[in-house]
Amino acid sequence: MPNLMDLFGQLTVFAKLTMAVAIVALGLATAYVFRPTEQKLVLMRPISLAAIFATVSGLLGGWIALLASIPATPDGHLPVDVLYRGIAESLTVGFVSFGLLAAAWMLVAVGVVRRSAASS
Repeated sequence: MPNLMDLFGQLTVFAKLTMAVAIVALGLATAYVFRPTEQKLVLMRPISLAAIFATVSGLLGGWIALLASIPATPDGHLPVDVLYRGIAESLTVGFVSFGLLAAAWMLVAVGVVRRSAASS
């Protein structure tokens, strides 16, 4: 079983940029927790959509790269190790990005509670 850091090191630049969009959403959510303003909350929604679309395109891009890299062997056998490694790499992008997005929205929920408590 590969180490997670080894797997992250093998990710393409496109996959890392895909995860960077989710990191931006997490950063904005962190800023919203400390200073909850309406402007940050309004900005969180389109950045979340961008992270979702980037994650889906990152998953599909990983699957496309995987299918393009599998060689056609004369005996018809697929190299299973290459197939599983490619699936793991593409699913890592989805797991990390959607995990960061879930954490970001949990922080937004905390910020909303803080904002409503401050206005009461």
